[in-house]
Amino acid sequence: MKNTALAVIFILLVGMFVSCAEQLTVREQEMKKYEQIDSVVVQGMPDAIKKVVDAYNGGDYHTAAIGFYAVMKNGEWARLHETARYYYAEALFRMGLYQSAEYQLAEILFEGPDSHYFVSALLKLLAVTYETKDERVLFAVLSNVNYTSLPQKFANELMYYLGKINFYKGQDEESLKFFTQVKDYSSFYPLATYFMGVIQVRQRMYAEAMKSFQKIMEMPDDMYVGADIKQLKGMAELALGELYYAAGFDEKTKNKLAMFNVALNYFTNVDRRNPQWFESLFARTWASLMISRFDSTLGTVVTLGSPFFTDIYFPDVYVVEAVTYYNLCRYKEVNEVIDKFFLVYPDYRQRLQSWLENVSTKTGLDIYKELLSMYRDSAAGKPTPLPEAILRSVLTDQKFQRDYIHIKEIEREIEVIENSPEAFKKSVIADDLSKKMTYQLTTLRNDSGKMLVKKLQEVAQDLTQIIADMKAIRFEMTDKIKETLEKEELYGKKLKESALKEEESYSPAVPNRAYYWPFDGEYWEDELGYYFYNIQNACVDE
Repeated sequence: MKNTALAVIFILLVGMFVSCAEQLTVREQEMKKYEQIDSVVVQGMPDAIKKVVDAYNGGDYHTAAIGFYAVMKNGEWARLHETARYYYAEALFRMGLYQSAEYQLAEILFEGPDSHYFVSALLKLLAVTYETKDERVLFAVLSNVNYTSLPQKFANELMYYLGKINFYKGQDEESLKFFTQVKDYSSFYPLATYFMGVIQVRQRMYAEAMKSFQKIMEMPDDMYVGADIKQLKGMAELALGELYYAAGFDEKTKNKLAMFNVALNYFTNVDRRNPQWFESLFARTWASLMISRFDSTLGTVVTLGSPFFTDIYFPDVYVVEAVTYYNLCRYKEVNEVIDKFFLVYPDYRQRLQSWLENVSTKTGLDIYKELLSMYRDSAAGKPTPLPEAILRSVLTDQKFQRDYIHIKEIEREIEVIENSPEAFKKSVIADDLSKKMTYQLTTLRNDSGKMLVKKLQEVAQDLTQIIADMKAIRFEMTDKIKETLEKEELYGKKLKESALKEEESYSPAVPNRAYYWPFDGEYWEDELGYYFYNIQNACVDE
């Protein structure tokens, strides 16, 4: 059973990249000068260099890349090496070879701010990051540069990323120092504010965290160009709910019921179109259970049991449902829930454990391929060693998704090289880039496979605990029934449950200006989250 506070949900979305409109304009103006190379600068230079510049200016980036690479390797043209290296990266970027461009940009940036192309390479690396959704190289570069040397006109963007780097390192004080420097007119401000709230929760600065999340709630949806304020508000609602839920378990809190009530309100406020809605639904079951709002708890369970969520793995909901019926002394229903649970989940655990034993000697790369193949087979209706719901659960894990996006990007770039003109495809460049990306691809797949095994081991452990919890509920229920019957025999009372009418109904608690419709077994998407389950308490009065 759940007797401790839910952990505050830190939703660090991979794809939530934002850009300030003003900063984008400045960056575009800064980068525009690299779209073309002024032919005046190559006057008097060898024809080979002029041809490379003409190819670049004409949009023939394959030829330009080969040419710039040749300049970089020519010892007689040493004074052109720095420029050639930057434009080589530009040509790769314009070909859609973002990872490849990233290698070159990182080399320029690791040399430090003294490089003539330092600022340009940094801006281009940000552009690569927005294309690939992979922040790791950017983080590595910024971690090795004195932040005081970074260009001030991009301060908001860079301070946000420096704050994020320190957040992931667990260096909260440093992280807050950078996040607080992001100005409130920047589109990086909402996310910086959210991260500040998360850090403040982590530091038990609850009043400050409340202010940070409330700031997000008060932001107009269209105030920041490029920032998804609606989604961020859902994240803030959920975080505020978790704050109050945690406060309900704090031994210093006097009015615990009030805390759970406020938490429930925040969870309920998360809009169904928000990605955080499902998490808020599950959080609502526990919050309403804590304040004995059993009609709300069971109503939310009805929503979670609808066909809209059949492919989501969340065995915990059976614990909530069983505990709720137990509190209502509805022992028949408790047994039905437990029976339904044991029809499915012990088999899931057995399949999990057997699979984990069988793959204990396999490489991460083999496991990665096996799990993706297994998921495709399962989705196609074929029998598989692991259930589809568990596969979906681990393969939608945020850490894996981040790696998977990176893997797919590398696969795409390898395909770009394979479909390039023959001159480029057979060049030293293509061979070198393909080898680097193939190695990176193998490493990423191998690491992802190992991570997935750990995740499945955690799922198996959690499921073992949930099974134990369900057995404990059944044991406690048996004792409770015995105790009730003994009291009935002693005092001559009839068990209240036997006197109850077996008349139960579902009903949606709808917003103002909406109609009330009794549930008839048919689910409607716009009713999800509004169900209330009307059921009488069967406990014996003493």
